Amino acid sequence: MPLMRLVCFYCSALVFSCLASFSAWGYTLTCDAQGSFPEMEKILVKPATVEVNIESIGNHLYIKIEGPKLYGMFVNTLTTEEFKGQDLTSKTSIWVKRKSLASQEETEIKITRQPVTLFATKDIQRYGKNLKFVVTGPCQLPA
Repeated sequence: MPLMRLVCFYCSALVFSCLASFSAWGYTLTCDAQGSFPEMEKILVKPATVEVNIESIGNHLYIKIEGPKLYGMFVNTLTTEEFKGQDLTSKTSIWVKRKSLASQEETEIKITRQPVTLFATKDIQRYGKNLKFVVTGPCQLPA
């Protein structure tokens, strides 16, 4: 039995070291965002300061915008039975798009690197219509 415990200990240590080497990172930006509905120019949306949380876990990107309700968005690169995610990142931007397979609604968040700027869109139901909500604005890197 002591040999079996020793083998289990080494197996556990090996699994832990593999999990510890799993690549993950996160970053938070603060952005001065202005939202709009391009199809309905007369509707004014109050500007807001939002936080953009960017995380990478393994091969997947997750981006979440936190702020007033209308500004809140979430995208990731996962593909499931409900959503299809895409990583459109390039040398000049971090860009993720997510589409609901049931409703066909899309959300995308793009952050350009020089200058650091937010561009995001999401399909929403407002004023009895399907509209695209667009968010743009400059971002500040954490101090």
